[in-house]
Amino acid sequence: MTHAERERLFLDLFRENRSRILRLCSAYLHSAAEAEDLFQDIMTNVWHHLPGFRQEARASTWLYRIAVNTALIYRRKWKPAQVLKDALTDVPDGGLGAQRNLEEQERLTALRGAIGELPGQDRLIVTLLLEGLSYKEIAEITGITANYVGVRISRIKQALEQRMAEVAHGAV
Repeated sequence: MTHAERERLFLDLFRENRSRILRLCSAYLHSAAEAEDLFQDIMTNVWHHLPGFRQEARASTWLYRIAVNTALIYRRKWKPAQVLKDALTDVPDGGLGAQRNLEEQERLTALRGAIGELPGQDRLIVTLLLEGLSYKEIAEITGITANYVGVRISRIKQALEQRMAEVAHGAV
């Protein structure tokens, strides 16, 4: 891979995946500033690993794998016991906040909090699912089978529904 090809691929990956990777970072960390720092670390790792990218997988899948591994290492370096639910309330709502009524905003905040309480891999799976990745892509990123991704998603949905019901009934 020439230097020019490497730069072009890097810029393409950056442009096409920036917002997705930032959301993934936000799912792992406490604040938007920390998420931005993690994003920078991820992109640095992407740059360093680009020469080894064999294009056997989709570039976005390869990028997510680097992002997940970097995020796990980053979190271990800092405060591994830190609760992440506050970070999820920092995730931008895509400009729709003015259109949502207060009740919808409260439910969304509660859902973000519930996602933040999930164990690490479950939180990753639901984040990737919300990004629109297929079960196969999630399997490639997480290292589990596509069938097991489906099983995990079913269990995650049940856990989130139960938590949301608890919140709705004031059993927080």
